[in-house]
Amino acid sequence: MTGDGDRSDGPLPPLLTVLAFTTGMIDATSFLDLGHVFVAAMTGNTIIFGLGLAGYGTALSSLLSILSFAVGAGCGGQVVLPRGVHRHRGLLLAAGIATQALLVCGGALLAARYGFAEPWTRRLVIVLLAFSMGWSYAVVRRVKVADLNTTVVTTTLTTLFAESVAPYRQKRRLVSICALLTGALVSGLLRRALFPVAPLWAAVLLLAGCAVVSYAAARRPGAERWR
Repeated sequence: MTGDGDRSDGPLPPLLTVLAFTTGMIDATSFLDLGHVFVAAMTGNTIIFGLGLAGYGTALSSLLSILSFAVGAGCGGQVVLPRGVHRHRGLLLAAGIATQALLVCGGALLAARYGFAEPWTRRLVIVLLAFSMGWSYAVVRRVKVADLNTTVVTTTLTTLFAESVAPYRQKRRLVSICALLTGALVSGLLRRALFPVAPLWAAVLLLAGCAVVSYAAARRPGAERWR
């Protein structure tokens, strides 16, 4: 499945980089507008949940996010392509991203219609977004592109400095970190320049585009080289 360079993974590395970028956008929105909770960074949520149990803020939102992420990861880990569909990483990724795009779109529609003021709206958006992130990350892990992490920075940052590997692998690690950072930055800028839900809509468009590109690339001649 994977080899010694980008060529063996076809277009998957740039697609996963875009996914990391959208993760930064969505997680930044959740932190700013959904009650200082994350929908992708489960390490942060675990700490927030512990602080909530100790009486520092509410623990419900972080718990909802953790549980929704876990359920999404469980579902994403079991997704199976229909019979007769050629088993290809590009098709698996396309199906996974398309599903994530629909879930994020649902969250964006709710937020656009009802805003972030009501607790029930925030919690329902948290459930949709966290489920989508767990789903997406499980699919990404099944796609198995080495050193490109779309969610976790801590592990990537540690391996970046603690391990001596081929330059292209270090480049992938650095790119994934920068993509998450840039996604959060762009999310904040869009929110300030346009409206709070703008980053979610931008993420939906990027995810939909990635799904189309991944599907088309997997159907092109020569796609067997990176299946």
